[in-house]
Amino acid sequence: PGAGAPEAPEAPAAHGPAVAWAEEELPQTLPMKAAYSSEATDGLTATRSAAVATPRRRRALARISREHTRRFKDGVGHPFPRVRALVRQPVFENSMALLIILNCLFVGIQANTPEKGGLDPATKFAFFVCDQIFTFCFFMDLVLRVTACGWTWLLDSENYLDVFLVVLSVIVTWIFVPAGVEVEILRKLTVLRTLRLVRLARAVKMRPEFKEMWSLLKGLVDSAETLVWTYVMICILLYFFAIMATSLIGRQEDFRNNTLVQEHFGDVPRSMLTLFQVMTLDSWSGLCRQIMIGDKVWIALFFIVFITIAEFVLMNLITAVIVENAFSDSKTEEQEMAQRLATQKQKELEDLKHFFRALDADGSGMLTREELLEACKKRKVRRKLRALDVMPKELNELWEILDDGDGELSAEEFVAGLMRLRGEAKAKDILRLNRELKVFEGSIKAIAQDLDSSEGKMVSLKSQMQRAKVDIASLQRTFARAKESVKIAAHTQPLR
Repeated sequence: PGAGAPEAPEAPAAHGPAVAWAEEELPQTLPMKAAYSSEATDGLTATRSAAVATPRRRRALARISREHTRRFKDGVGHPFPRVRALVRQPVFENSMALLIILNCLFVGIQANTPEKGGLDPATKFAFFVCDQIFTFCFFMDLVLRVTACGWTWLLDSENYLDVFLVVLSVIVTWIFVPAGVEVEILRKLTVLRTLRLVRLARAVKMRPEFKEMWSLLKGLVDSAETLVWTYVMICILLYFFAIMATSLIGRQEDFRNNTLVQEHFGDVPRSMLTLFQVMTLDSWSGLCRQIMIGDKVWIALFFIVFITIAEFVLMNLITAVIVENAFSDSKTEEQEMAQRLATQKQKELEDLKHFFRALDADGSGMLTREELLEACKKRKVRRKLRALDVMPKELNELWEILDDGDGELSAEEFVAGLMRLRGEAKAKDILRLNRELKVFEGSIKAIAQDLDSSEGKMVSLKSQMQRAKVDIASLQRTFARAKESVKIAAHTQPLR
């Protein structure tokens, strides 16, 4: 309204007190709801961000692990090439294997030596020095492997045991002992260093002579879950029958004062221990006969039922499950081996293709004898050929083997020929050789037939030549007689 205009009268509440309360409270409530909604939205956004970030971190970690593995294998871009070369040396692995064996022998000698009153100062000092040496060597092994393989090596589940044993040995040997702290449980845990033999077994698993040992060890490790559930089933079965044995045997009035029965079936834990002994078939008949007093023949039936279920059924089922797992692991191992061999073969094919391109000087995609001989003048090429078990003096023989007669080798012919030369003879190679021998044998037979036919023709020709010779001789005699007749006729009848 303009200045001086009368104010409009206040409008009455059309809908009563409820509308008035809404008009008063609504402006105060809206900001609170907006704030609550904003906090809820922020919390939901943060939860979603964390849920999305976790897979991202895993993918980033997997990518970093693959990059570390690649750098360790091919060495391209590795920050410490000398450390990588040292760790990849077979001498390094063999030295660590020997050190693990010596450490296990040392732990056995140390455990066999009495702790009190049995060690002189010289022996204690020798043990101390050996302990320091082993700890230092294994610590340096861990440092070198982390440096060569990257820090993601520590996150591999196969390396958890090595890391734990090294850290435990460092804590006990280099921290607690110099500080004078005696932690008996940690010192006894150092006996676990003998578990490094698992690493030794894992290192030689690819060698054929250790295949059976690795199969047994892998079967034992893979059966751990089965063994856990085996113990669960055994405990349930023992608990069930222990309750029955305690109620039916231990609580019988006739056995209240029987020392033997109360010792074996007086309560549930004792009954479980006794039934475990019975389950192993350890002198159960002697125990059963001693407590079959009077009309207690049903006790034998109780033991027979328990042994039937526990030994003949449960234990055989467990054995069958473990054997099935072993067969399954064996098939899986064979599949992994086949996949590993296929990957190795593919890598060898790629290496041979790169080698072929290096030999092909003009880049035509075809290799000639001159290009091969010229490339073999380089030391790097000769080294590669020696790695393929081909000596430089065998190049001409190699070319005769690989060449199919056109004087050139394609990449496929070169790679396939060298792959056959490297490996053992396979069934398809033998079949191919057998087919070629049959073709060669057929050619020889055809040549032999041609020779036989030619020989017959030669005999016929020879006989014809003999007849021609006789005819020529006869003709010569005829000409000679005719000449004599002409001479005689010339003397007797002179020309007029």
